[in-house]
Amino acid sequence: MAIGDLTPSYEDYIEAIYDLALHGSGSVRSTDVADALGFSKASVARATKNLREMGYIKQERYGEITLTQVGKEYGEHILTRHRVLRAFLIDALGVDEEAANREACMMEHAVSEDTMNRWIAWYEENFGPVSETPTSTRL
Repeated sequence: MAIGDLTPSYEDYIEAIYDLALHGSGSVRSTDVADALGFSKASVARATKNLREMGYIKQERYGEITLTQVGKEYGEHILTRHRVLRAFLIDALGVDEEAANREACMMEHAVSEDTMNRWIAWYEENFGPVSETPTSTRL
């Protein structure tokens, strides 16, 4: 599956797992994902089962979640999109952080790759490297 082939919901799961793993030990508990996304543990269990079957995550029964290489690449991609959009909303438009985070989450799924690449180029030309924006999207 190529980047952009998943539903926005699955992309949010992968992004959350990637972000939590990036700032933790590399593996994530289902309860951490549920807390980060505000979903029930049952919803997370269903989604992680499907993501495991699709090859994006590894998880032993009731064990911690780790991303596969494909899952890591997808997570990094989605988190980068989120970071750029969030930074743009804050830095260029003056949107407050909470609203920017919420709105970037909605926008990251809708913008084409071409538009996103142009957005990144514009942002970096005007505000500096995206790599210098906050890595975590969890406020």
